[in-house]
Amino acid sequence: MSKGKKYKKKISALGTALIGLAVLVFGLLDHFGIVSLGGKAEITKSSETALDADTSVSFIDVGQGNSALVVSGDRSMLIDGGEVDKGKDVVAYLKAQRISRLDYIIATHQHTDHIGGLIDVLKSDIEVGKIIMPKIPDKLVPTSYTYTNFLDAVKSKGLKVKAAKDEEFSLGSVIVYTYAMSGDYSDLNNYSVVTKITTKAGKFLIMGDLETTAEKELLYKNQDLSADVLAMGHHGSSSSTGNSLLKAVNPVCAVISVGADNSYGHPNEAALERVKKYTDRVYRTDLNGSIVFNCDSKNLDLTIEKEE
Repeated sequence: MSKGKKYKKKISALGTALIGLAVLVFGLLDHFGIVSLGGKAEITKSSETALDADTSVSFIDVGQGNSALVVSGDRSMLIDGGEVDKGKDVVAYLKAQRISRLDYIIATHQHTDHIGGLIDVLKSDIEVGKIIMPKIPDKLVPTSYTYTNFLDAVKSKGLKVKAAKDEEFSLGSVIVYTYAMSGDYSDLNNYSVVTKITTKAGKFLIMGDLETTAEKELLYKNQDLSADVLAMGHHGSSSSTGNSLLKAVNPVCAVISVGADNSYGHPNEAALERVKKYTDRVYRTDLNGSIVFNCDSKNLDLTIEKEE
């Protein structure tokens, strides 16, 4: 072997060793919180309201139900609307934010605590662009009065429901991804539309009522599910937010939409323990009221209605 080849071989070995050392050092720094390799957002708590932010994500307090509003400039999207008796509250919340048009409404699934409040939204003078809802098997189509009224309200608005699918679209400066489940499930929860929202300040993953059974399908899609804020599935039930999902998301904080003293025992202590392995910043609508993230700056600025 020539001297030149020997020299190149030594340099190559040295380079490999230095890269390995650098990975080890930065890995240790990341582990002890000195530097971050994950590019996660900083979340700062602000005493000032985020309602006037150009880009914001709000988790609206609708009791034992779910509702979230995404605003970016003059574009907006509502995900769920809580139970029927919360519809007027949701409309009032939208009006307070000067929302005159919803470009999208996503009904994560057909249970009443997610679609009920949308009836008042559809009956209001707020314009609506598209309505997205999961396609479900005939055997699971609800026969409830609420579901019938919801479909009537959609029709009265001159709209049709668009079947959810895996897709990406923009909402102002925000990028939205929706993931639809297509497995054979016996529970409507497992057909919930999962929504990922990417803002310049951070990322959100909103799970609807998806349970661990269908979380496997979501993970099998092999998509980037990492997010700074995780809206836990099914109001923090024991059957949602499994370890594999949490590992994929690696959240900086978690949000739970849940009613005070509900009869379901939500959120479940086991689910809370699982998420607390990743973050001790868990906010709940039953304890904190509506939870709002201002996404205008480099950081996610958080405001809550009330302290615990």
